[in-house]
Parts: sequence; structure tokens; C-alpha cells
Amino acid sequence: MSFRRWRIAKSDKMLSRSVAQRFGIDGFAAHLLTSRGFCSDELITDMLGLEDDTADFIDPFEIIDMDKAVSRIRRAIDGFEKIAIYGDYDVDGVTSTALLYSYLETVGANVMYYIPDREGEGYGLNCKAVDLLHEMDINLIITVDNGISAVNEVAHAKSLGMDVVITDHHQEGDALPDAIAVVDPHRKECRCRFKEYAGVGVAFKLVCALEGDSMTVMENCGDLVALGTVADVVSLTGENRRLVRLGLRYLQDSCRPGLSSLIDMAGFTGKTITSTSIAFIIAPRLNAAGRLGKASHAVKLLITDDDEEAFALAEELTAKNRERQAIEQVIDSEVSEMLEKDMSVLYDRVIVIAGEKWNGGVIGIFASRICERYGKPCFIISYDGQKAKGSGRSIEGFSLYEAISACSEQLTGFGGHTLAAGINLKTENIDAFRRAINEYARRKFPVMPSPELNIDCQLPPSAVNLQLCEASQLLEPFGADNPTPMIAVMGLHLTDIYGAGGGKHQRLTLERGGTIITAMKFATYDEDFPFKVGDVVDIAVTLDKSTYRGRDSLTLVVRDIRLSVTQFEEINGGKQLFEKMMRGEALTDDETNELRPTRSILGTVYRAASEGYRGEAEVLGCRMKRMGVSFAALLTSLRILSEGGLLEFVDEGTIIYVEAAERGDNTAKISPEKTPTALRVGYTNI
Repeated sequence: MSFRRWRIAKSDKMLSRSVAQRFGIDGFAAHLLTSRGFCSDELITDMLGLEDDTADFIDPFEIIDMDKAVSRIRRAIDGFEKIAIYGDYDVDGVTSTALLYSYLETVGANVMYYIPDREGEGYGLNCKAVDLLHEMDINLIITVDNGISAVNEVAHAKSLGMDVVITDHHQEGDALPDAIAVVDPHRKECRCRFKEYAGVGVAFKLVCALEGDSMTVMENCGDLVALGTVADVVSLTGENRRLVRLGLRYLQDSCRPGLSSLIDMAGFTGKTITSTSIAFIIAPRLNAAGRLGKASHAVKLLITDDDEEAFALAEELTAKNRERQAIEQVIDSEVSEMLEKDMSVLYDRVIVIAGEKWNGGVIGIFASRICERYGKPCFIISYDGQKAKGSGRSIEGFSLYEAISACSEQLTGFGGHTLAAGINLKTENIDAFRRAINEYARRKFPVMPSPELNIDCQLPPSAVNLQLCEASQLLEPFGADNPTPMIAVMGLHLTDIYGAGGGKHQRLTLERGGTIITAMKFATYDEDFPFKVGDVVDIAVTLDKSTYRGRDSLTLVVRDIRLSVTQFEEINGGKQLFEKMMRGEALTDDETNELRPTRSILGTVYRAASEGYRGEAEVLGCRMKRMGVSFAALLTSLRILSEGGLLEFVDEGTIIYVEAAERGDNTAKISPEKTPTALRVGYTNI
């Protein structure tokens, strides 16, 4: 089960009014700026793009070691030395590689590129690759989007007589590689006024330093800069904002045959390309090359001038993306089967799920899905023989890097950040790792952090209109640190529900105070939508403007919906208490009493649940509360009835399924008081 706490941003009306008047903008746009911390004139000017985007960029030589890098690369160009660009297999890595390769080839350098294989080599510089490049008589290696931690690998290259220039955007470790230059704005000594570049942003600054004209470089490769910056989910503030805003203009009419073919195959030709388009349409197709094939093919697609080759490569990446989706479905089915047999893993503070020979390029995506679905930190591990590798994702408030650092004895290698991490371990240690990371979570968090939905403001339905949407567009492009605006509308009477798209989506009609609005809940089947006409609900929506035959219209897209009577703390507290019991942890007398259902409650839950329920657990919880059943007692009752063979109960995170068990002659029935959960809480059939 996953519930999100709604966090509505605080409003400083006087400040917002002042900003609106000074900058001549709509009050809603001013509220968005100030509530997100963009309060100074400089920040507001930057966010609104009021300065000429073609004005001077930040001097690339502000980044530490840029002068050393430029000097060595120019010497290699002039001497026609063999240069290898060493990239990475994600979108940031391939766009960085394509950008630097294209430039160096244009100025006559003797250059090639190398992308490590995700499965065979993994992330970053490795000694086998260095040896291979040495055999190819490479004199200079330039890393992009990696290298800051390659201390041993750079030392190995140096021992072979090869020079290395590192360009990266990740945090430095305890020691820096002994390279000719380490160009990374996150180095402690770096005094660059902006540090949040993606790898492609650092590569862009390197090319700007080599060329001496940032705008010319932007005109030639702005599409690549926008792609890599958005795909890597770095902060869309500061200079990144200019890079993406300008880059989107060049991407809209990209002169790269490969990108044009890819966009066409995605069905996006002629449509406005935004940061959202990159994140959900273009980036997954480019990423598919590195996940299931060769990331070098994505680089080829970005640099080719041949229309036929571009079309063939776009077809290949599109097919790989479909294959990736199919593999995800297979893993999803296997995980569902595992959880149907044993739901205990869902009660852990940190979910750890392992499967044999799951594709290493897909497990990160699936870890994100499980984390979102269950609202918990998660690791998906693939094992093959004695070796295993895992990918983790987390929620705000729980640092994966700190967690795996505390469990390092169980691992052969690890790395990552607060919300995403990767691990390597022996297959025999998977269970030990699961226990260790959950023990760390128990010590660190008596109550685990909960997922949150950040909402920009609460408005009456009469205030939600097309003008609001147009005002919010002043803050585009949206992305990290500047998300798509979210609005809450409370206390709406649900007057009509219409299944659209063959029942795959729900069109809702809602009313309050005489104002009627419609909203779309996408990707929600009829049978999974637990709300009824007559319910009073709160909705959290984003605003989407579309144009048809010259007329603009507004669509409210529902991102979350709840009954207005929902009390998050009560629901979440009941869930946490239930899971504590299911983990076998010691309970106080008060906690046991809260969990233990009476015979009457058990009967009430059985009668309600046996009619069938599909939808969010908290909605069922609110309906049962009206019948005198707390959420903790509801979950305990469902578990007892399921263990007793009276109900089928499946928890799929955001959705639960409950129905009466089939009454075949061979169906095993257990008296409720004898089930494992009843024994835990001391239930007696009285």
C-alpha cells in the first residue's frame, strides 16, 4: 500500500503581489515563483527568461582545470594525436559523447569514441578498456559524464604513457585521479558560480572554451545539450535553464537526421517539443540502446548525416524500446507471482526483490516503479550464478547511499546518490543484505518517511481556468527544482464518471458552489476506480492546454484523488502499525488493542469486502471508518480472512484487490482465531 501526504506550499500574498506588480506578470505565476524560493530579482529574471538568451554565458574557464584541459586538447589536435572520447551508456553520456566528438571531428582532430558495455563493463573507466585503447595507439583519453572516481584506472593509463582529461559532474571522492585535468564543477576548490550542470553541460562548456564562442557552439549542438540535461534530471535553474530553453528551440527543428527520424517514429512530428517530451518520449528511446544493445548506436544516431543510416538506427532504437517494455512486463509478472505467494517482503521497511537473470539494463526502471507503487525504498536484484547486481530507488528522507554504506560488508561494490544507487554482491548474500538494510532502517527510522505530493496552491474550482494555465507556462521549461505546477481543489461533489478510451481512462464531472469542472484520470480502468457518484473528493491536478482548429482548451489532469474525509496521519499510522506487527516486532498493549478486531468488526469487514473491492486502500479505509472500523483493524481483518481462506487479498501498492474466495469442495478453511495473524494479536472468536 502506498499513500502520499499532500504538502501545500505556504503563500506570502504580499510578496507575490509585489513580484506580480514589479514584473508585470499574473499573480499565479508570481505565487509559483515566490513559493518555490525564487524571490530575488536576479532569480526571477532568470526563471522568466527576461534576459536575452543569446547574452553571454558563464565563462567556461570558471570551472576548475578548464585551462589545463583546453591546452592539452589543443596540443593533441595540432599534433594529430589519437584522441578517444570515453562516454557513458545513458542519454547524458551519449549526448556528451556526440557533442564532443562532433566538434573535434569538425576541427580536424584524429578522434574516436568509446562507450562501455553496461553488462560487461559497467559504469565508468575500466582498465580493460584502457588496455584496448592503448592497443589502438590512443594518446589522449577524454572522459565525459564519468571519471571523477577513476583513481586506479587513470593511474593505469598513465603507466601506459597515456594522458587523461576528465570531464564529469558527479561528486568527488576521497581522492582525485592523477589526470592532466579534472574538469568538474563539483570539486571543492571550484569557484564556478553555477555547479549543477549535467555531464553534457560540462562537455558543452569544454567545447565553448575550445571554440571561444559559446553562442556558435549552442547553435550547433543546443539540441544535444537540452536532451542530456533534461534526461539526467539535473536542476533546471541557473544556466541549465538557459541551456534547455535555447536547446528546445533547436531541437524543435533539429537538423540531425537521426533525431528527426526518432521523433517521427514516436509520433511526435509537428508537435511542440518540451522538457516533458524529452523525458517521456525521446529519452527512453535513446536509453534503450544502452539498456538492451549497444549505446554506441545511440551516438551514431546523433552524429550521422546519412538519412538512410539515420532511419535504420531510429528503427533499431524504437524496436529496442518496445523490447524494453516487454521485458519490464515479464519482470512485473514474475514479481507479482512472487508476492502472491509471499507478501512478507512488502512489510519490510526497505523492499528487496531478487530474480534470476533479470536484464541489468531494466532493473533500475523497475526499481523506480516498485518504489513509486509501494511508497518505499526498493532494491531490485538480478543474479546469475554466484554474482548479483542490484539497482535501488528511494523516497525523500531516506538516503540510499548512507544505507548501503552501512551495509557495505554484504557488498562487493556500490555507488550512487541519495535517491538512486547500484550495488554488486554475491548471490549467497542477497538475504543477508535484505536483513542488514532493513536493520539499518529500523535503527535509523523508528517511523519510516512517507511519500509526499508537493502542491503549489489550493484554489476554488471557479479560479481554475485557461488563464491560470497560460500564466504557469511562464515558468517553462519544467523539470527538477521547477516541477509542473500542481493545484489542489477541495470539497468537490463527484456528479458523473465516464469511462473514456474503452474504459482505460476516467472523465470526471465535479461540482462545488455552482461551479462545474471536468477532469481526466488517465491510465485508470473502470474496475480500478473506487469512487462513486455522490462522493465528496479532493483532487490534485496539473493543467494542460491543447489547441484544436485554432481554439485553445484546458484539460485538468488528475494526479491524485482522495475522499475529503481522508485523514492521512490516521491512515498512514494504521498502515505502519500493521506492518510492524507483520514483521514480528514487539507491540505494546495499546498497539495490540488497536490492531485486534472484534468478532463484529471481522464480520463487518467480511460482508463489505466479499462484495469485491478494487482501488486505493485508503478509500476503503475511509468507507469502513464510517462503520466503526479503524484502518489498522481493517488491515488485520483482511489478513485474517485471507489466511482463513475466506477472502482473496492482493496488495499491488497503489491498488488493492479484495474479493470472496472461491468455495470449491477442496478449499481449505481455517477458523479465524487459528490464523497466524489472529494469534499475533490475540483474537478470539467471541
